[in-house]
Amino acid sequence: MTRLFSASRFADPVAAIRGGLGGGVGRWAGISLLFSLAAVVQTWPLILHAADSLMDFPASPGDTGYYLWNLWWVKHALIDLQTNPFHTDLIFFPQGADLYLGGLVLVNGVISIPLQLATGNLILSWNILVLLFFVFSGLGMYALSYRVSHNHAAALVSGFIFAFAPFTLMRLQGGEWNIFTTWPIPLFALFLVRFQQTGRLREAVAAGIFWALLTYNWLEYATDAALFLGLFLAYWSFVYLRKRDWVRLSSLARGFAVIGGVWFMVSSPLLITVLQIIHSGDFVLTVPGADEFYSADLLAFVTPSPLWGPGTAPELPFGSHVPIGSLENTAYLGIVPLLLAGIAVFAVRRTPHRVLFWAAIFLVFAILSLGPYLYVGDAKTFSILGLSFSVPLPYQIYDQLPVFGARRIPSRMIIFGIMGLSVLAGTGFDVLTTWLRPRYGKIVPVAALLIFSLVVVEYWNPPVYLSEISTPAILEEIRDEPGDFTVLHAPLGRRDGWYLSGDPTGGWLADHYQWMHERATFGGYVGRAKDLGWIMEQPGLAFLSCPRCPDLPSQDGRDPDLMRSQFRDYQIKYVVLHKLDPYGQGLFYIGESELTAMDEYLRDVLGLIPIYADSTFTVYRNQEVGQEDAQET
Repeated sequence: MTRLFSASRFADPVAAIRGGLGGGVGRWAGISLLFSLAAVVQTWPLILHAADSLMDFPASPGDTGYYLWNLWWVKHALIDLQTNPFHTDLIFFPQGADLYLGGLVLVNGVISIPLQLATGNLILSWNILVLLFFVFSGLGMYALSYRVSHNHAAALVSGFIFAFAPFTLMRLQGGEWNIFTTWPIPLFALFLVRFQQTGRLREAVAAGIFWALLTYNWLEYATDAALFLGLFLAYWSFVYLRKRDWVRLSSLARGFAVIGGVWFMVSSPLLITVLQIIHSGDFVLTVPGADEFYSADLLAFVTPSPLWGPGTAPELPFGSHVPIGSLENTAYLGIVPLLLAGIAVFAVRRTPHRVLFWAAIFLVFAILSLGPYLYVGDAKTFSILGLSFSVPLPYQIYDQLPVFGARRIPSRMIIFGIMGLSVLAGTGFDVLTTWLRPRYGKIVPVAALLIFSLVVVEYWNPPVYLSEISTPAILEEIRDEPGDFTVLHAPLGRRDGWYLSGDPTGGWLADHYQWMHERATFGGYVGRAKDLGWIMEQPGLAFLSCPRCPDLPSQDGRDPDLMRSQFRDYQIKYVVLHKLDPYGQGLFYIGESELTAMDEYLRDVLGLIPIYADSTFTVYRNQEVGQEDAQET
């Protein structure tokens, strides 16, 4: 009997990764160049402003500020502080914030470290990663599709569909880097396919590693990968049981044990803590009704992205369900990719496994992304012959599963469906060109180019909206000043993915500016948090969190001696009073009267002195903090 496994095969996952992308160096260089060019075009004119601007959505900039801070924090934690990056004391001071539950894109941060060290420019590092991740996604899907179709042109089409899907481009524009980072997904699937075809354990090891990378970057992609893995195991187990192929069935089971073992071994430092946190109940994981509000609309699959052509911004969420074209309900699949997937059906009888499994993946994830009830054109209730009804969907069952049901937003599951669609489209392309070749051989290149061009037109994204990000000189001076002290941003706010305390803008303002001055600050915005309400329990901080509240400042909050003592205890040396956000926009709930009230409070009650002012913010200094450091200097 042929041995399906060996020690040498198990011991070389790096060789598996090289093998997964095997082929001529020139071909891979050419494909990389093509996807690089496509990345530049799809994000135009980002390449011209890569050192000082980034893609974002100014009407809702919180995620951009947080994930920009995220890249900086990973480098600062690992290189400068040499500490655990999953906990920070630099925001949510003095309690700090845990970043285990969807708060840290660790893989992105680690990859960014050489770029940050080489360039000294966080914005440039961010933008280089943007372009690289598009290329990685395209190459990964190209390799996966070619493994299935054995057609280079078809694999190129698949790679473009997956890498530049409107879903992904919208996430980048919205600053959601945890969701934008899709490149490990097709590589995870690729090594599963390679393991199934070859039985080599090194392929299983590589699959486990890429599953772990997904886990460290975003836990929801990890659970989606687990569902994909379960479907893969179920499909091939059924095939082998039907054929009574006990050897392959046994090897499949052993390989999946290896995948799970490698994944758990690599991910356990994160997983064990996450499971403890979930079991503790200290964090709010889901909010009733959120899965329905944030579910995909069926028509979103065939509605072009609002970023298509001259569009630069998504729709804002409102009503009882996120509208089509909003950040969470942009999932355009493309008419050409869907038609190609339909053509793939003609390959079912000849090569069923090229179609059936990937069709199942597309349908399962597409249906789950629709959430607990079917919405069509923002309508949940339908009427036939005077009978009104709603259509419940399988997500209601999925939502009851432990861990899996803790996800926030069902519509995000569509990315694994897009992977299935990409493979199907590549197969359909191969079926079509194979049929054309003996009949109309001369037009095959023209037809292939036309199909690729139509996909490009459907997914056309430029020009993109860019925002210039600069570090004010006063914050650099605060960063370089000696001594241990804190900076407070007002209006003050803390928020996570569900709840907020204090000012709704203050949380992300703290993230946006903290990496510039590198000092601990009291506000912040993270994926999941506790201690949100602490700032409203501190008399002085409460008023700076809610200057509109009629009962603030409290009697204690009006006591100069008590409040100045509080600021000394927390080592608050500087207060930054924001008049506008970094994009020049006004702040929610903060007008001239609130700014005047906070200015008077900082001067008269706290005794702070303004040392800098521009149209965006005013900086105040607390003379009672840092006097010893100044004398020593």
